[in-house]
Amino acid sequence: MASIHARRRLVERLEAQAARSPGRYRFKLLLLACLGYAVLLAALLLTLGTVAFLLLHMLVHGLPEDPEVVIPILALGTLGAVILRGLWIRFVPPEGHLLEPGQAPSLRQEIERVRAAVGAREVDGIVIDASLNAAAAYLPAGLGPWSTRQFLVIGLPLMQVLDRDELASVIAHEFGHFHGGHGRFGGWIYRLRSSWQRVLLAGGGGTLLFLFFRWYAPYFDAYSRVLARGQEYAADAVAARVQGAATAGRALVRISLAGSWMRRDFWPQVHAAARVQAWPPVQVQQRLASGLREAFAGEAQVPPWILQQRPHPDDTHPTLRHRLDALQVEASIAPAPPPRGAPSVQLLGGLADELEARFSEEWREAAKPSWQSLHQQAQEAERTLQALESLSRHGPAEAVRLACLSEDHRPGADHAALYREALALAPGDARCRQRFGRLLLAQGNTAEGLDELERAMAQDPSVIAMGLETIEGMWSKALGDPALRQRASALHARFAPLLPDPEDAEATAAVQALRPHGLDAAQRQRFGAALSHHDRIKTAWVARQPPADAAADAQFIVLLEWTGSLASARATLPRLAAQLALPGACSVITAHSDRALAGRVREAAGEPVYRRGPRR
Repeated sequence: MASIHARRRLVERLEAQAARSPGRYRFKLLLLACLGYAVLLAALLLTLGTVAFLLLHMLVHGLPEDPEVVIPILALGTLGAVILRGLWIRFVPPEGHLLEPGQAPSLRQEIERVRAAVGAREVDGIVIDASLNAAAAYLPAGLGPWSTRQFLVIGLPLMQVLDRDELASVIAHEFGHFHGGHGRFGGWIYRLRSSWQRVLLAGGGGTLLFLFFRWYAPYFDAYSRVLARGQEYAADAVAARVQGAATAGRALVRISLAGSWMRRDFWPQVHAAARVQAWPPVQVQQRLASGLREAFAGEAQVPPWILQQRPHPDDTHPTLRHRLDALQVEASIAPAPPPRGAPSVQLLGGLADELEARFSEEWREAAKPSWQSLHQQAQEAERTLQALESLSRHGPAEAVRLACLSEDHRPGADHAALYREALALAPGDARCRQRFGRLLLAQGNTAEGLDELERAMAQDPSVIAMGLETIEGMWSKALGDPALRQRASALHARFAPLLPDPEDAEATAAVQALRPHGLDAAQRQRFGAALSHHDRIKTAWVARQPPADAAADAQFIVLLEWTGSLASARATLPRLAAQLALPGACSVITAHSDRALAGRVREAAGEPVYRRGPRR
C-alpha cells in the first residue's frame, strides 16, 4: 500500500484532471472499474470452469486410480466459491425508522417541496436514524448501475441542531445526489470495492489476485474518491440553488461544529459514567437533544483550525473550507440562531419523543458489552487508587497515577494540588502535565492551563492530539477574552502541523513508543515460571508501550519464538496472555503473526526475558 503522502499527491493530481476534463475522467474510472470486474470474473471462470471440466472428464472417462486428483478440485472449488461469494453482495434497506404512510406529515410536506424544487423523482422511503447525518441511500435492484430504489435518510440529531431552512438545504443536497444519478454509478463502484475486499479478506484470492489488487486498489480508490468529492460539490450547488448559498454554508458549519462537540464533549461524558454504574444510562438521546439545544442555540464563531484541515486521501467529502469556497460563502461565517428558536425536529411532531426513546434503548442494548468492560476497568482502577492512597510516600510514577486516578474517581479531592505534587516529582511526564492543563482550563484558570498545555506538547509530541482537543473544547466555553482566543489559536496553529498523518502515526507509533520492559527480578522470575510449562516456547522477549493516558497501566507486548504449528499458536496464545501476570495489559505475538512488530519488540527489549533450558 502506498504511503499517505503518495496517495494524497495522487488524489490531488486526479482532482486536477477531473476539473479539466470531467467526461474523460469518468470514462477512465469506468474502464478501471471494468478491469476490476473482468479480473474477478476471469478468476471465477478459471477456477469453477476448471472444476467443471475435471468433473465432466471423470464423468465421461471414469474415476482416476489416483485419489489425489481430488485435491486440486477441492482447492479450485474453494477459491471459486470465495470469489463467487465476493461478487454476490446483499443490500438491505438503511437502518432506522422507516416512516409509515401518514407519519410526520409536516416533514413529508417539506421534503416534497424541496423535491419539486430540485426536479428529482419521488423517493421510495424516508428513514429517520440516530446519526448526525443525512444520506441518499440506494438499494440496487439489479447487477448493473441502474434499477435502484431510493431512500432519503435523515438523522434525528441533525434535525435537533438545524433550523427548517438549514434542514431544507441538507435535503436539497441529498436530492441533488438522487437527481444527478450519483448513486447508480457510485453504487456500482462501491460493489466492486466490496467484492475484491471480501475476496482478499477471505484469504482465498491466491497470490496472483493479491498481487493484482495490491497494485490496483490504490489507483481505484483514488479515482473513486475524486468522483465522490466531485459529486459532493455538485450536490452542494443544488442546495445553494434551492435554499441559497448562505443557508447551505450555515448548515455545513453547524453540522461540523455539532459533530466536533459530540465527539469531544458529549460521548466522553456519557462513557465516564461507567466508573460508577455497571449498566449504560437510559435516555441518552434525550440528553443529546438537550445538549445540542444548549450548545447551538445561538451564534457560534467557527474556530480557525476547522477551516485549516487538510483533506485526507481516503475522505469521500471535501473539507469544510473547500466546500464553503465552492459555495462562495465567507469562510468565517457564523451560524445564525434558528428563527423563532424552533429546530427542525418539530417537523416530526410527537414522533420525535418516540424515536428518542427507541434510539436510546437501542444504543443501551448495543453498548452493554463494552460498557461492562469499561466498568470492570474502572473497578480495577478504584482498587489501584485505594492502594495508592494507603501509602505514606509516593515515587514519581505513583504520584502521577494518584493524581490522575483521583481526578477520575474522587470528585471532591483537590486535584490541582495532587498534580502539582506529581509534577514536582516527575516534571518530564507530559501526559500528566497535559491532564493538569486540562483541569486548570475546566476550573477557569485559563492562562495557567494554556501554559501547562504548551509545555506538555513541547515536551512530548504524543500528547499534541490530546492538547489540541482540549484547546478546541474550551474555545466556545471559557474564552470571552479576545487575547486568550488569540493565544489559543496561536497554540493550535503552532502545534497542529506537528501532528503526524493518521496512517504515518500508525506506522511509526510502535517504533517510537516501545521501551524496555522495566521488569524487576521477581517479575521476570514469575514470567519465566509461567512460560516454563509450555514446551513449544523456546524464547520470549518483552517490550513496554506507555499507555495513552497517564492514569492507565502500561501495555506490554510479548514476542515468542514458537516451535509448534500456527494452529497450535492460535489456540494457545489467547489463554497464555492471561497467565503471564505482567503489571499491565498484555498482548502476545509470534514472529509469524507480525514480522515487522516482532523486529521492533526485539530491538526495544534487548536480551530475551526467558529462554527454555534443557530438559532433564
